[in-house]
Amino acid sequence: MNLRPALPSDCGLVPPSGDGRPPIAEILASLDALGAAGWQETEIASQPAPSGGALPIRAYASTAAVDAVLIGGIHGREPAGAIALARYVPRLIERGRRLGLLVMPLLNPWGYLHHARYGPAGQSVSDSDHLLGRTAAPACPEAGAITDFVVHRAGIRPGSAVLDLHEDPIYEAPDYRFDGFGSYLYFIGEGASDHPVSRRMRRCLAGSALPLVRSGVTRFGEQIVEGAIVDSADGSIDELLARRLGCTPVITVENLLHAPDEPPLPGRVEVYVAVLDAFFGA
Repeated sequence: MNLRPALPSDCGLVPPSGDGRPPIAEILASLDALGAAGWQETEIASQPAPSGGALPIRAYASTAAVDAVLIGGIHGREPAGAIALARYVPRLIERGRRLGLLVMPLLNPWGYLHHARYGPAGQSVSDSDHLLGRTAAPACPEAGAITDFVVHRAGIRPGSAVLDLHEDPIYEAPDYRFDGFGSYLYFIGEGASDHPVSRRMRRCLAGSALPLVRSGVTRFGEQIVEGAIVDSADGSIDELLARRLGCTPVITVENLLHAPDEPPLPGRVEVYVAVLDAFFGA
């Protein structure tokens, strides 16, 4: 018997972002197949829906002991990761028969719906500075709940590999300019930059439709060297997983967005489906 509350009506609407992203309900319906395959579903937190009710923030685990973590949808202006994870569900089910997988595919549904980087409090929903000794309290309620879940309840083993699918909407910074299209990486964790999974990721993106940017400076002032930024201390959930739980490699993928639909969303999703294959060594 399904005892989950009905989704708010907002979840059935196509978000007015103009980039062609599907409704939240479509993404969540694809992920329901994980539960049907025996995965454990956990509602980590929720966010207020414009029409009333709550937008659920869910995690899905194939086993109690986790060997690999997949994350998407932290920033609402970066939809390709969440959509790619939803499309990848049939292969996740297959891979979850052999690996302990934890999937957190849409950590900021409010941001996805509103085409906003952060959640309703104006803060990153996965900010981890409070658990990295830099602030006294979580940045927002979602950050408190999500970080508590991954540290204390998710069963993530030391050495687990992590893939966090982001995008870099450089149009948010009008004074910043980066010519051309492409992608770049973050690596965190012991030996992460030379890990076999990281090497596969470099090869995958180097030959993709969003080729690896070998050098440059991000809009946050970080130096890209050979396509990557290594050992960043940015207060992200990725840093938390590496420093508190000993995960490695922790890989964040970014592609450069010059406008919400430039490059177009379908192509970005295709690249991220290929990135997921490379993560698993397919």
